[in-house]
Amino acid sequence: MAPSNSLAGIEIFIRAVKTGSFARAAAELGMTRSAVAKSVAQLEARLGVRLLHRTTRSLAPTPEGSAFFRQTEAALEQIREAEDVARSRATTLRGVLRIDMPATFGRQVALPVLLDILKAHPELRLAASFSDQVIDPVEAGVDLCIRFGPLPDRADLAARKLGEQRLVICAAPAYLAAAGEPRTIGELARHATIAGGRAGAPGRWRLADEGGRIVEIAPAATHLCTDGDAVIAMAVAGFGLCQMPESLLLPHIRAGALVRVMDEACRASTPYHALWPMVRQMLPRVRVVVDALVRRAQEGAL
Repeated sequence: MAPSNSLAGIEIFIRAVKTGSFARAAAELGMTRSAVAKSVAQLEARLGVRLLHRTTRSLAPTPEGSAFFRQTEAALEQIREAEDVARSRATTLRGVLRIDMPATFGRQVALPVLLDILKAHPELRLAASFSDQVIDPVEAGVDLCIRFGPLPDRADLAARKLGEQRLVICAAPAYLAAAGEPRTIGELARHATIAGGRAGAPGRWRLADEGGRIVEIAPAATHLCTDGDAVIAMAVAGFGLCQMPESLLLPHIRAGALVRVMDEACRASTPYHALWPMVRQMLPRVRVVVDALVRRAQEGAL
Protein backbone atom coordinates (compact mmCIF):
# COMPACT_ATOMS: atom_id res chain seq x y z
CA MET A 1 0.00 0.00 0.00
CA ALA A 2 1.46 3.38 -0.96
CA PRO A 3 2.43 5.81 1.82
CA SER A 4 -0.20 8.52 2.20
CA ASN A 5 1.15 10.88 4.89
CA SER A 6 3.12 14.12 4.47
CA LEU A 7 6.39 12.18 4.55
CA ALA A 8 5.37 9.99 1.63
CA GLY A 9 7.88 11.52 -0.77
CA ILE A 10 10.74 10.81 1.61
CA GLU A 11 9.56 7.26 2.25
CA ILE A 12 9.34 6.62 -1.48
CA PHE A 13 12.83 8.03 -1.99
CA ILE A 14 14.20 5.77 0.76
CA ARG A 15 12.57 2.70 -0.79
CA ALA A 16 13.96 3.63 -4.22
CA VAL A 17 17.49 3.87 -2.79
CA LYS A 18 17.16 0.55 -0.95
CA THR A 19 15.85 -1.33 -3.98
CA GLY A 20 18.05 0.49 -6.53
CA SER A 21 15.13 0.70 -8.94
CA PHE A 22 11.96 2.73 -9.40
CA ALA A 23 10.24 -0.41 -10.69
CA ARG A 24 11.14 -2.52 -7.64
CA ALA A 25 10.22 0.32 -5.28
CA ALA A 26 6.88 0.65 -7.05
CA ALA A 27 6.21 -3.09 -6.74
CA GLU A 28 6.91 -3.04 -2.99
CA LEU A 29 4.81 0.07 -2.41
CA GLY A 30 1.89 -0.94 -4.62
CA MET A 31 2.39 2.06 -6.90
CA THR A 32 3.18 2.57 -10.56
CA ARG A 33 6.76 3.18 -11.64
CA SER A 34 5.84 6.59 -13.03
CA ALA A 35 4.25 7.61 -9.71
CA VAL A 36 7.43 6.70 -7.84
CA ALA A 37 9.63 8.60 -10.32
CA LYS A 38 7.31 11.63 -10.15
CA SER A 39 7.36 11.63 -6.35
CA VAL A 40 11.18 11.59 -6.26
CA ALA A 41 11.34 14.34 -8.88
CA GLN A 42 8.97 16.48 -6.81
CA LEU A 43 11.12 15.92 -3.72
CA GLU A 44 14.23 16.97 -5.64
CA ALA A 45 12.45 20.08 -6.92
CA ARG A 46 11.33 21.01 -3.42
CA LEU A 47 14.85 20.58 -2.04
CA GLY A 48 16.56 22.14 -5.05
CA VAL A 49 19.11 19.34 -5.33
CA ARG A 50 19.49 16.16 -7.37
CA LEU A 51 19.24 13.11 -5.10
CA LEU A 52 19.56 10.25 -7.60
CA HIS A 53 21.65 9.42 -10.65
CA ARG A 54 19.32 7.72 -13.14
CA THR A 55 20.29 5.34 -15.94
CA THR A 56 18.19 3.09 -18.15
CA ARG A 57 19.04 0.08 -15.96
CA SER A 58 19.51 1.36 -12.44
CA LEU A 59 19.73 4.33 -10.15
CA ALA A 60 22.14 5.37 -7.41
CA PRO A 61 22.20 8.22 -4.91
CA THR A 62 24.29 11.30 -5.54
CA PRO A 63 26.61 12.40 -2.69
CA GLU A 64 23.83 14.75 -1.57
CA GLY A 65 21.32 11.92 -1.95
CA SER A 66 23.44 9.57 0.19
CA ALA A 67 23.64 12.12 2.99
CA PHE A 68 19.90 12.84 2.76
CA PHE A 69 19.13 9.09 2.76
CA ARG A 70 21.13 8.45 5.95
CA GLN A 71 19.56 11.35 7.81
CA THR A 72 15.98 10.78 6.72
CA GLU A 73 16.09 7.01 7.26
CA ALA A 74 17.25 7.54 10.85
CA ALA A 75 14.61 10.22 11.40
CA LEU A 76 11.79 8.09 10.02
CA GLU A 77 12.85 5.16 12.20
CA GLN A 78 12.62 7.42 15.24
CA ILE A 79 9.13 8.47 14.17
CA ARG A 80 8.10 4.81 13.77
CA GLU A 81 9.52 4.01 17.21
CA ALA A 82 7.55 6.89 18.74
CA GLU A 83 4.37 5.65 17.06
CA ASP A 84 4.94 2.11 18.31
CA VAL A 85 5.67 3.28 21.85
CA ALA A 86 2.45 5.27 21.80
CA ARG A 87 0.53 2.26 20.49
CA SER A 88 2.06 0.03 23.18
CA ARG A 89 -0.18 1.74 25.72
CA ALA A 90 -3.17 0.36 23.88
CA THR A 91 -4.29 -3.23 24.15
CA THR A 92 -4.48 -3.59 20.37
CA LEU A 93 -1.36 -4.11 18.30
CA ARG A 94 -1.40 -2.57 14.83
CA GLY A 95 0.97 -2.32 11.92
CA VAL A 96 3.11 -4.75 9.97
CA LEU A 97 5.34 -7.35 11.62
CA ARG A 98 8.26 -7.96 9.27
CA ILE A 99 9.97 -11.25 10.15
CA ASP A 100 12.57 -13.44 8.41
CA MET A 101 12.94 -17.12 9.34
CA PRO A 102 14.85 -20.21 8.21
CA ALA A 103 12.64 -21.87 5.60
CA THR A 104 11.83 -25.23 7.15
CA PHE A 105 11.85 -24.15 10.80
CA GLY A 106 9.80 -21.09 9.93
CA ARG A 107 7.07 -23.00 8.12
CA GLN A 108 6.88 -26.00 10.44
CA VAL A 109 7.59 -24.53 13.86
CA ALA A 110 7.46 -20.73 14.01
CA LEU A 111 4.52 -20.03 11.70
CA PRO A 112 1.90 -21.71 13.94
CA VAL A 113 3.06 -19.43 16.78
CA LEU A 114 2.71 -16.38 14.55
CA LEU A 115 -0.77 -17.45 13.43
CA ASP A 116 -1.89 -17.64 17.06
CA ILE A 117 -0.56 -14.11 17.60
CA LEU A 118 -2.40 -12.82 14.53
CA LYS A 119 -5.64 -14.36 15.79
CA ALA A 120 -5.17 -12.58 19.13
CA HIS A 121 -4.29 -9.27 17.43
CA PRO A 122 -6.45 -8.99 14.28
CA GLU A 123 -5.11 -5.51 13.41
CA LEU A 124 -1.55 -6.82 13.23
CA ARG A 125 -0.38 -7.79 9.74
CA LEU A 126 2.36 -10.24 8.82
CA ALA A 127 5.11 -9.80 6.24
CA ALA A 128 7.08 -13.04 6.51
CA SER A 129 10.01 -14.30 4.48
CA PHE A 130 11.30 -17.86 4.64
CA SER A 131 14.92 -18.26 3.63
CA ASP A 132 18.03 -20.15 4.71
CA GLN A 133 20.18 -17.30 3.40
CA VAL A 134 21.53 -15.11 6.20
CA ILE A 135 20.32 -11.53 5.84
CA ASP A 136 21.28 -8.33 7.62
CA PRO A 137 18.08 -7.39 9.49
CA VAL A 138 19.07 -3.73 9.60
CA GLU A 139 19.74 -3.45 5.87
CA ALA A 140 16.72 -5.62 5.01
CA GLY A 141 14.42 -3.49 7.14
CA VAL A 142 12.88 -6.41 9.05
CA ASP A 143 11.65 -6.24 12.63
CA LEU A 144 12.77 -9.71 13.66
CA CYS A 145 14.85 -12.68 12.49
CA ILE A 146 15.08 -16.22 13.78
CA ARG A 147 18.53 -17.67 13.27
CA PHE A 148 20.37 -20.89 14.07
CA GLY A 149 24.05 -20.86 15.00
CA PRO A 150 26.34 -18.36 16.72
CA LEU A 151 25.30 -14.74 16.99
CA PRO A 152 26.95 -12.04 14.88
CA ASP A 153 29.19 -9.65 16.80
CA ARG A 154 27.07 -6.56 16.19
CA ALA A 155 26.37 -3.66 18.55
CA ASP A 156 23.33 -2.63 16.52
CA LEU A 157 21.51 -5.94 17.02
CA ALA A 158 19.73 -7.36 20.07
CA ALA A 159 19.01 -11.03 20.61
CA ARG A 160 17.31 -13.49 22.92
CA LYS A 161 18.15 -17.15 23.01
CA LEU A 162 15.16 -19.40 22.38
CA GLY A 163 16.87 -22.72 22.95
CA GLU A 164 19.11 -25.33 21.40
CA GLN A 165 18.41 -28.08 18.91
CA ARG A 166 20.26 -31.35 18.68
CA LEU A 167 21.82 -31.97 15.26
CA VAL A 168 20.78 -35.36 13.90
CA ILE A 169 21.99 -37.40 10.92
CA CYS A 170 19.31 -39.27 9.00
CA ALA A 171 18.80 -41.23 5.80
CA ALA A 172 15.96 -43.06 4.10
CA PRO A 173 15.60 -46.80 4.83
CA ALA A 174 16.01 -47.55 1.10
CA TYR A 175 19.31 -45.68 0.96
CA LEU A 176 20.68 -47.49 4.02
CA ALA A 177 19.56 -50.85 2.62
CA ALA A 178 21.56 -50.18 -0.54
CA ALA A 179 24.60 -48.33 0.84
CA GLY A 180 24.88 -49.68 4.39
CA GLU A 181 24.91 -47.71 7.60
CA PRO A 182 28.00 -45.67 8.58
CA ARG A 183 29.31 -46.37 12.06
CA THR A 184 32.17 -43.87 12.38
CA ILE A 185 33.02 -40.38 11.20
CA GLY A 186 35.60 -41.85 8.83
CA GLU A 187 32.99 -44.00 7.11
CA LEU A 188 30.95 -40.92 6.16
CA ALA A 189 33.39 -40.27 3.30
CA ARG A 190 32.09 -43.38 1.53
CA HIS A 191 28.49 -42.17 1.59
CA ALA A 192 26.40 -39.76 -0.45
CA THR A 193 25.56 -36.64 1.53
CA ILE A 194 23.06 -33.84 1.11
CA ALA A 195 24.45 -30.63 2.56
CA GLY A 196 22.72 -27.38 3.34
CA GLY A 197 24.39 -24.00 3.09
CA ARG A 198 25.02 -21.27 0.61
CA ALA A 199 25.60 -22.12 -3.03
CA GLY A 200 29.16 -23.35 -3.42
CA ALA A 201 29.76 -23.40 0.35
CA PRO A 202 28.25 -26.43 2.10
CA GLY A 203 27.62 -26.16 5.79
CA ARG A 204 29.83 -28.10 8.21
CA TRP A 205 28.54 -31.06 10.23
CA ARG A 206 29.16 -31.26 13.98
CA LEU A 207 29.69 -34.64 15.62
CA ALA A 208 31.25 -36.17 18.73
CA ASP A 209 34.47 -38.09 18.01
CA GLU A 210 35.49 -41.30 19.76
CA GLY A 211 36.79 -39.27 22.69
CA GLY A 212 33.50 -37.44 23.08
CA ARG A 213 34.86 -34.13 21.76
CA ILE A 214 32.64 -32.14 19.40
CA VAL A 215 34.37 -31.78 16.05
CA GLU A 216 33.38 -30.15 12.79
CA ILE A 217 33.70 -31.96 9.49
CA ALA A 218 33.15 -30.79 5.94
CA PRO A 219 31.52 -33.71 4.10
CA ALA A 220 32.16 -33.85 0.37
CA ALA A 221 28.62 -32.86 -0.49
CA THR A 222 27.15 -35.06 -3.20
CA HIS A 223 24.21 -32.66 -3.35
CA LEU A 224 24.07 -29.07 -2.12
CA CYS A 225 20.80 -27.25 -1.36
CA THR A 226 20.32 -23.77 0.03
CA ASP A 227 16.83 -24.67 1.30
CA GLY A 228 16.21 -26.90 4.32
CA ASP A 229 13.00 -28.35 2.89
CA ALA A 230 14.91 -29.47 -0.20
CA VAL A 231 17.63 -31.11 1.91
CA ILE A 232 15.04 -33.14 3.82
CA ALA A 233 13.05 -33.99 0.68
CA MET A 234 16.19 -35.37 -1.00
CA ALA A 235 17.03 -37.44 2.07
CA VAL A 236 13.50 -38.86 2.18
CA ALA A 237 13.81 -39.68 -1.53
CA GLY A 238 16.91 -41.77 -0.81
CA PHE A 239 19.69 -39.56 -2.18
CA GLY A 240 21.95 -39.79 0.88
CA LEU A 241 22.61 -38.69 4.46
CA CYS A 242 21.72 -35.28 5.88
CA GLN A 243 22.32 -33.51 9.18
CA MET A 244 19.60 -31.13 10.37
CA PRO A 245 18.09 -29.81 13.65
CA GLU A 246 16.10 -32.61 15.26
CA SER A 247 12.70 -30.88 15.31
CA LEU A 248 12.72 -30.64 11.51
CA LEU A 249 13.43 -34.35 11.06
CA LEU A 250 11.15 -35.77 13.76
CA PRO A 251 7.95 -35.86 11.65
CA HIS A 252 9.75 -37.94 9.01
CA ILE A 253 11.42 -40.17 11.60
CA ARG A 254 8.07 -40.88 13.27
CA ALA A 255 6.54 -41.65 9.88
CA GLY A 256 9.34 -44.10 9.08
CA ALA A 257 10.53 -42.08 6.09
CA LEU A 258 13.90 -41.38 7.73
CA VAL A 259 16.09 -43.35 10.13
CA ARG A 260 18.62 -41.94 12.61
CA VAL A 261 22.25 -42.74 11.79
CA MET A 262 25.29 -42.63 14.13
CA ASP A 263 23.03 -41.52 16.95
CA GLU A 264 25.78 -41.85 19.60
CA ALA A 265 27.94 -39.38 17.69
CA CYS A 266 25.09 -36.89 17.28
CA ARG A 267 25.59 -35.10 20.59
CA ALA A 268 26.18 -31.62 19.21
CA SER A 269 23.48 -28.99 19.30
CA THR A 270 23.01 -25.60 17.73
CA PRO A 271 21.53 -22.57 19.49
CA TYR A 272 18.74 -20.57 17.93
CA HIS A 273 17.86 -16.98 18.71
CA ALA A 274 15.37 -14.25 18.04
CA LEU A 275 17.36 -11.35 16.59
CA TRP A 276 16.20 -7.78 15.98
CA PRO A 277 17.64 -4.31 15.29
CA MET A 278 18.62 -2.50 18.46
CA VAL A 279 16.37 0.47 19.20
CA ARG A 280 15.98 2.65 22.25
CA GLN A 281 12.71 0.90 23.12
CA MET A 282 11.76 -2.56 21.91
CA LEU A 283 8.92 -2.38 19.41
CA PRO A 284 5.69 -3.72 20.95
CA ARG A 285 4.99 -6.05 18.02
CA VAL A 286 8.47 -7.52 18.38
CA ARG A 287 8.11 -7.95 22.13
CA VAL A 288 4.84 -9.89 21.73
CA VAL A 289 6.39 -12.30 19.23
CA VAL A 290 9.64 -12.80 21.16
CA ASP A 291 7.76 -13.44 24.41
CA ALA A 292 5.51 -15.98 22.67
CA LEU A 293 8.50 -17.77 21.10
CA VAL A 294 10.29 -17.91 24.45
CA ARG A 295 7.20 -19.38 26.14
CA ARG A 296 6.83 -22.04 23.42
CA ALA A 297 10.52 -22.90 23.66
CA GLN A 298 10.29 -23.27 27.45
CA GLU A 299 7.29 -25.55 26.96
CA GLY A 300 9.32 -27.65 24.56
CA ALA A 301 7.10 -26.73 21.62
CA LEU A 302 9.93 -25.18 19.57
